[in-house]
Order: sequence, then structure tokens, then C-alpha cells
Amino acid sequence: MFGDRPLNYPQKISFLLVPGFSLFGLTSMLAPLRHANRTSNRELYLWQLISEQGGLLSSSDGIEIMCNASIRDVANCETLIVCAGDNPDERITPALLGFIRQQASHGADIGSQDTAAYITAAAGVLDGYRTTIHWEILQSTAQHYPKLQLVQELLVVDRKRFSCPGALSGLDMMLHLINTQHGRGLSTAVADELISTHKRAHTDSQRTSLQKRLESRNPHLVDAVILMERNIEEPLSIPELAEHLGISDRELERLFKHYLQATPSTFYRNVRLDQARWMLQQTTDSVTSISVACGFASLAHFSRCYLQYFSKNPSQER
Repeated sequence: MFGDRPLNYPQKISFLLVPGFSLFGLTSMLAPLRHANRTSNRELYLWQLISEQGGLLSSSDGIEIMCNASIRDVANCETLIVCAGDNPDERITPALLGFIRQQASHGADIGSQDTAAYITAAAGVLDGYRTTIHWEILQSTAQHYPKLQLVQELLVVDRKRFSCPGALSGLDMMLHLINTQHGRGLSTAVADELISTHKRAHTDSQRTSLQKRLESRNPHLVDAVILMERNIEEPLSIPELAEHLGISDRELERLFKHYLQATPSTFYRNVRLDQARWMLQQTTDSVTSISVACGFASLAHFSRCYLQYFSKNPSQER
């Protein structure tokens, strides 16, 4: 799909919407295609929205979209882009996986948008391919599907598979498609129509840099938070953190109080609690296993800390 001009026009793209898909992510892909048609004064692209059942389908925003067809009404797709959102593990059905496998066996280009790589991986069509997925579920997806070559990038194209992690990366992906198929002139014109003046590299990080998030460029502070985020299940002690950084415990305490108005231990605990909250909302793991995965010695201690931080019990997140 990427790099080759279509043999026939218009090029047909099927968007397979999974319940709870991101409406923002979908429109960021559709708008460039519409503007490419209008700017070129040709019908370069034709798209359809399909779902397992057809009809109205609710997005993650609660807004319903009317699909053009159900998967039962679709034979072969030239290009299939699976669009997902929250809790992709709960959206998997045998019919959905069967349809994705069928399209792959017929030679379709298969795309995964936002969290959809979790679903296409479950269909077995991503084994051995490089792919990307929304950063929030990258780690859990890697654990469930070890054969995937997961990277945290904005766009990955690997042979007949391609992926983007959702939201505005869909715009990046479609501008790249237009550029590779129809030239930079049309791609730039479409970007101008959409007021997209900053071109991002495919390998750019999905998240704002840690320096910006912390509002500090102090290297010891940044490195300390990196160590915390990389050691969730087995937390490092404050002396161990300081030793890794080559500074004293007292200097580490001073840095955190000065820049973050918190002690290192409090900040570290909150990092682990934020991870726990995401796991409670996005996975089906038990509260006990999540407390262990986030480095808490006991379920009772985890529950007390959680209640103090979020003003609710862990079980109330579900």
C-alpha cells in the first residue's frame, strides 16, 4: 500500500470499527483522504466503515457512527484498517478474528490503529512483524504476544502490515500515504488544508519528553524518574536510587522537594499507583496480582495507599 500507486482508482480502504473505537483517531485518518480527493479533483480514495454487526456503533466518546456494512457483507478488502480504543482485550470475538484472518489470507494490507494491534495480534497476522501500539498498553501487549516486534513509534510500515498508535498519528499516517503514492506536492497541500504545519518523524516518541513533563532538565532528577518508571514491580530503595545516580540520599531528597514538591519515596509510590490504576481500568488482572505487579508488599497496604491517593478503593475502578 505504501510507496506504490494503486493499479485502479479509487483506492478502496475498509475501516473495521471495534466497539469503543476512538472517534478522534478515525476522523484524523478520514479527513486527509477527503482533502486529497478534493485538492486533486480526482477520486483517489474511497472508504467504507464496517463493523462486526453493522449499523450504529458507539465510539469511546459515546457518539454513535453508522457503519456502511457488517463483516458478513464484505468479501475481500484491498486494505483493512482495524480501529480500536479502550479495553481491546474485551472486544475480541471469534467472528472478528476470523474476518481479519480471512482478509490477510486474501492478501489484504492490514493496518492497526490505536490499540488495534492487540486484536490483530490475537488474529495471528502480526507474528514476526514490526508494529506499534498506543504507549499505555505497549507493555501488556508485549507480554501477551511475545512474537510481536513492538516499538513505541508514531508509524510503522512492514511489508503488508502497518500501524499507528492512534489520535493524531492517523493524520501522520495518511499524509505519508498520500506523499508516497501521489507526491509531496499533494501531501503538503492536504496538510495545509488541515493546518498541519509540523511534520513529525515516524520514529518520534509517542509521549512528551520526560524533561517537559517534569518541567526540569536536571539530569539527576530525570534519571531518577526513569529508574522509577523502569522498576515498578521491584521498587528500588532510596539509597539504591541515589547510588545509581552517584549522589547522596540527601541530594536526591533536595532535588525532588525543589522541583516536584514531594519526597522521592512519595513520588515513587504515586508512579506505582498510577500504573496500578491503569492496570485496573485496562486489564482483567486481579486486584491482588496488580498490587504485586506494582511493587506493594501486601494487598492491605496497596488498598490503603490507593484510597489515600485516589479517594476510592481499587475495586471501584471496575
